[in-house]
Amino acid sequence: MKEDPLHREILEEHARNPKFDNQLATLTHEGTFQSSKTGNTCSIQLRVEDNQIKELALTIQGSALAIAVASILSCEIVGLTRSTAENIRQQLINLLEGDKIADLPGELCVYESLKRFPERHDCALLAWRAMEVALAS
Repeated sequence: MKEDPLHREILEEHARNPKFDNQLATLTHEGTFQSSKTGNTCSIQLRVEDNQIKELALTIQGSALAIAVASILSCEIVGLTRSTAENIRQQLINLLEGDKIADLPGELCVYESLKRFPERHDCALLAWRAMEVALAS
């Protein structure tokens, strides 16, 4: 199976030029997730006010794909409520781990291509799993 060329272009751009900072001056939540499968690690810092994600910062030790999807996450969840961000995270898991169809906003459309590559799912969900850890703290 082949990836959609547009999806590949989006991923490559985010891998080359990630759209996130590595540190926040003020944060309300933080978490780290390390994949037992790949050893890749993602740490996330969030500033949440009035139940809305205002800022985030990420530190990734992993593949270009892990960096790219973390960058996409950073572009898509700032400004969302915690519950909306969590809903998107669950939709992505359902899409990748099952046969569910997801209505994903913006550049999250790349997950439609990633679904066809199970060996990439761990990297594709790394930052989302770190976000889950952070929001649970």
